[in-house]
Amino acid sequence: MRRDLCPLQPGDEIAVDLGIPTVRRYDLAAYRTRAINWLRAQILEYFPALERAFDYSQSQAVLVLLTGYQTPAALRLALSA
Repeated sequence: MRRDLCPLQPGDEIAVDLGIPTVRRYDLAAYRTRAINWLRAQILEYFPALERAFDYSQSQAVLVLLTGYQTPAALRLALSA
């Protein structure tokens, strides 16, 4: 174990400073989860057959689909062309 490290106390300035980016990272992760869940709900509502085809965490295909073709009829028209 390193001997140059000392335990942090709850009131230490370093502990307080480390709390800020930790909370920010947690907020970003929660926002990303909410966005993925919202996209999944939207695609399930409008295009239930396509819901399983997308990897929501890695692809923006759902977002492109929802912004370009807001209704199932518009999607059918685009696919038939």
